[in-house]
Amino acid sequence: MRAQSICTALSAVFSLIAFASLPSLAATSPAMEACSKQWADMKAAGKTEGKTWPSFWSQCDKDFTAKNGEPAAAPDKAASKKGSEKPVAIARDESDTSGSAQQKKDCDAKWDANKAKTGAHGWHDYFQFMSRCM
Repeated sequence: MRAQSICTALSAVFSLIAFASLPSLAATSPAMEACSKQWADMKAAGKTEGKTWPSFWSQCDKDFTAKNGEPAAAPDKAASKKGSEKPVAIARDESDTSGSAQQKKDCDAKWDANKAKTGAHGWHDYFQFMSRCM
């Protein structure tokens, strides 16, 4: 019973620490900083008028964007261009041909020689070598 109490207490402490660090991580945009400050001031003055943070944030973000012309979480333009490009499919014939088994055996023999010569080891080196060999 005592161990369970200790675990519960530790869990609560870690949860509080994690929860306390969230506002500092979340306030990264200018809108978030401005709205967080405005919310804290309203809360301190007792003028939240029954609103919750999520409903206040939603409206405050819209107002901030309308005033400043920049969304709260503006995506990086360079990253969005990269993400919008469609991947180019490369047609590969991966069907087993009569020579593919022999080609793998030949590459395995070359791998053994390469491994002894270069000291390469592990699956990563093996697959890199085999992708170049085949």
